[in-house]
Amino acid sequence: MGFIRNLSILSIVLLMLNSLLNVSGFVIKASAETQISAPQNLKVPALAYDENSITLVWEKPEDYKNIVDYNVYMDGKKIGSANHQAISPAKSHIDKFYADPNNSGHVKVVMHNFTAADLTPKTNYQFTVRAVDRNGNESTDSNTVSQSTTAVPKVFNVKEYGAVGDGKTLNTEAIQKAIDDCTPGGKVLIPEGIFKTGAIWLKSDMTLEVAEGATLLGSENADDYPYHYLLYDYSTDERFYSLINAHTYDYGSLSNIRIVGKGTIDGNGWKQNGTDPDGFPLSQTSSSTTVYENGILAKVQVERAEELGSAKPYPTRSNLITLRGVNNVYYSGFTALNPSNHTLVNLNSNNVTVNGVKLLTYDVNNADGIEFAHGDGLTVFNNVFDTGDDAMNFAAGLGASSEHEDSTKNAWIFNNYFREGHGAVVTGSHTGAWIENILAEDNVLYKTEVGLRCKTNPDNGGGARNIVFRDNAMKNIAKEGFIFTSAYSDANAAIEVEPAAVKGQFKDIVVKNITVDGTGKEAIKVEGVSDQFHENIHFENVLFMNAKATKINYLKNSSFTNVKFNNTKNPWAITNSTGLSFEGDTTVTPVSSDASGAPVWSKDSKLEAVNADDVSVTLKWAGAQDATGVKSYNIYDGETLLATVNGSVQTFKLTGLSPALTYNFKVEAADATGNWTKNGPSLQVKTTGSKDAIAPTAPIGDNILTLSTVSGGLGTSWAKINWLHASDQYGIQQYEIYVNDQLIGTADGNINAYTVTGLKPDTSYVIKIKAVDAAGNGTMYDTALQLTTKAVYDIGAPKWAAKSEIKAQAITQTSVKLSWSAASDDKAVNGYRIYQNGKPLEGKVKFTPINTENTVTGTSYRIEGLEPNTTYTFKIEAGDAAGKWTGTGPSLTITTKGPQNDKKK
Repeated sequence: MGFIRNLSILSIVLLMLNSLLNVSGFVIKASAETQISAPQNLKVPALAYDENSITLVWEKPEDYKNIVDYNVYMDGKKIGSANHQAISPAKSHIDKFYADPNNSGHVKVVMHNFTAADLTPKTNYQFTVRAVDRNGNESTDSNTVSQSTTAVPKVFNVKEYGAVGDGKTLNTEAIQKAIDDCTPGGKVLIPEGIFKTGAIWLKSDMTLEVAEGATLLGSENADDYPYHYLLYDYSTDERFYSLINAHTYDYGSLSNIRIVGKGTIDGNGWKQNGTDPDGFPLSQTSSSTTVYENGILAKVQVERAEELGSAKPYPTRSNLITLRGVNNVYYSGFTALNPSNHTLVNLNSNNVTVNGVKLLTYDVNNADGIEFAHGDGLTVFNNVFDTGDDAMNFAAGLGASSEHEDSTKNAWIFNNYFREGHGAVVTGSHTGAWIENILAEDNVLYKTEVGLRCKTNPDNGGGARNIVFRDNAMKNIAKEGFIFTSAYSDANAAIEVEPAAVKGQFKDIVVKNITVDGTGKEAIKVEGVSDQFHENIHFENVLFMNAKATKINYLKNSSFTNVKFNNTKNPWAITNSTGLSFEGDTTVTPVSSDASGAPVWSKDSKLEAVNADDVSVTLKWAGAQDATGVKSYNIYDGETLLATVNGSVQTFKLTGLSPALTYNFKVEAADATGNWTKNGPSLQVKTTGSKDAIAPTAPIGDNILTLSTVSGGLGTSWAKINWLHASDQYGIQQYEIYVNDQLIGTADGNINAYTVTGLKPDTSYVIKIKAVDAAGNGTMYDTALQLTTKAVYDIGAPKWAAKSEIKAQAITQTSVKLSWSAASDDKAVNGYRIYQNGKPLEGKVKFTPINTENTVTGTSYRIEGLEPNTTYTFKIEAGDAAGKWTGTGPSLTITTKGPQNDKKK
């Protein structure tokens, strides 16, 4: 998508200048003579077409404030308009929302997608779109899109493979056989009925259709779902595979998968509790504490994980659908219900389209609607979200292990109806490789807990950036309207990773043209950390009605333009923030009236020492000036913070110093918002007395230096250590950490914990601690910690060398010997799979995308039983002990010898 791919700070600023909120009394109206801009970038999303329909989407022009609809033309003839098409399941809910007179003040959502139906198979059509203003005037044409419908696909009906739709018979084998037999471009059909199944595995170039009146029901038996699924290569928490899977670690070797239909995919995860007054399904209370009582599949999977020795069995529950490593994915039409864990998960998959799916999983614990991680290109529209956890969630890995992974990027979320759910659009908490370039627009959010939810833990690293959240109507938001927090933690998290070197943050975000009616908690909440502020977050034309006050902490270089609060007393509460600006019709109380400016020191300001002895200095300074008053002063020695005092204090005695040492003192001032000066007065002072020559005393006894006992205390590349404090007459200045006698880091003298990073897997190390006082006297602890890091994870599938090929030897009428060069792997290649004319040469145990079954462990194989004078194509895949297969591999076509050729010889 052109808009998303080119999103930058400049484009964000231009967008902010070019659009005003389309709400009565809150808008500058265009005249009837204003020229209407044409829609931009009309296109067909990935795989959004079949034998009788084509779906179109387009971007709004930069100036769209007067546009109320879009007319669609096919081969030069108008075939309908975006706002008057009933095919979207979200549209009826959106219309109902605006039909309520109490919602008349909300920003109006405009649809900008259209499905042309009842088309002829294998036929080309040309489309354009025109914008329509409130007076009925049309713009010029958009760009032209040419798209052909597909041929009528060959159908593989699972009933013809023995599947029984009685809701009781287990049909896993029959359904999988239909999938395996499906030819490229074919369709596997789940017909009317209830077809129970365990885990199934999709492949490239196929459609899985769950027909109207059909239910694909997950088995309630844990044995029907393979174990050992890992969310990331560096994961430590094994899980059960999903009900529906498409899986490869050879990313891109799977492609063109469609899951469609008007039927239902039911994970059978938890006991259900009927429907609410609006007809949405409800789950019985689901959580880690109720799983044994209310879980169905969830219960047996947790119990089985316990039997298998899982330290945290609750997160092992399977997802409803997981696609890993697929290029070009299309989901459409079906209803997703009752997963054991998450709902629709896309990992390392590119060009994913989700159109018109109903994700109805409320109140299933952890039941996120759509997840997207380490992929490029996601288009989500016309969907209904009523979820037990976050509705639309983005993830990008955790900690240092994710820093070299692909970011999660280029997503477009529009024309959806978000109902229940923890957050409507959510980035995190897995943020390590960055989540970036997201546009969420023209959605209705009703009763979600949060509108835009950005969450991480500082150690996760990365963050989210380049996000535009605009033209959305929000009502009855149960918690925060918008949250950007570095204080998120998950009690059920089981993944252990090395902390990121750079802490996570959220930046370069625009929230504009939004109406919010009612929040249960803060209208806007920002929680950064002192050494990693969130930054460049800009709110423009946002109307809060009946909302709670804001709470902003550790935010910098951000703006609030035309942000209005109705029925909110004292809406702004801002601390530890700097470079904030408030413009236009924005309600600002005194606490933030000088949010963009720090206190000011006079040119004559100076710092004095009025008294000094061996261990203390009394400092005095003239106060700084600020429009709303100085709130506090920080006193430093160089860059080390020694004390923070109230803004009314201008004389302070520093104690706990060391004799005969020179200190470089400095004082800086802050206002109530958190703007700090950077040019405060300074002074060099030397304490009296004789320099300390006595080294610290190391502790004695047990557990002097230990490995942390918390989860993740030891990993493949890190170790978390703790130690007992040393003692010193004048205090400990710092602790030095040594690894194999090399200094690798320091910790403040008040701290007794450290995470050693950058270690090698499966390697022994000796760690030592040295206590150092302010005078530089040091004492090495007698106790050393010896440890061995964990073995390296199996990262990815094996790899083939460039131009790898198969060689054929001893070709006869009925046999051939194949040989090839070995593939490589980060650990070891476990075996090779050989495919003959696309069919696997397997033993009694069938190949799956995740097991380790192979044709041969070596690099040669004789194939017998061939037909004379016949052409065969052979392909080879390589796999490792973790069941990760290449997906792609060398191939060779040969022709066996025939009787006629032998006679000639």
